[in-house]
Amino acid sequence: MGGNFSLIHEGNMWTFSEHAKPLNLLYVGYAKCPDVCPMALSFSAQALKMLTSKEVSQVQLIFISVDAKNDTAESVSTYAKQFNPEFIGLTGTQEAIDLAIKPFGATYMVEENPKSYLGYSIAHTDRIFILNKKGIVVDSIPSPRSAEEIVQKIKENL
Repeated sequence: MGGNFSLIHEGNMWTFSEHAKPLNLLYVGYAKCPDVCPMALSFSAQALKMLTSKEVSQVQLIFISVDAKNDTAESVSTYAKQFNPEFIGLTGTQEAIDLAIKPFGATYMVEENPKSYLGYSIAHTDRIFILNKKGIVVDSIPSPRSAEEIVQKIKENL
């Protein structure tokens, strides 16, 4: 599972193969997510603080927003960087997003929800995919997770 993909980062095309690190954490969600996305990104940010500077230099987190209608490249980047300034926030057209996440087995479904403050919600895969520098999934961490669990998986795969 996995592979190369290209999406928009801060207004520019960003291609995984050009920016891959030895180990890459990939999370799929959306910037206005009320619960699972902030928890996953928060735990990931905590995990990176527990690594040595050498380990941190070999790891990056990539957040792909599946909310093409509401999340701009700038808002997704800003959202990801709120958790850690090095986190990469990506989005694109609905077609580009679908093409990027399909090889990882990640899915989502937009649901109208009048009770939500947004008027909608997005059910999405809640899993951190661990990718090698070629974009191949070498491991993953399902929900629930902790910073310690993420650190353990990073160290196992570095």
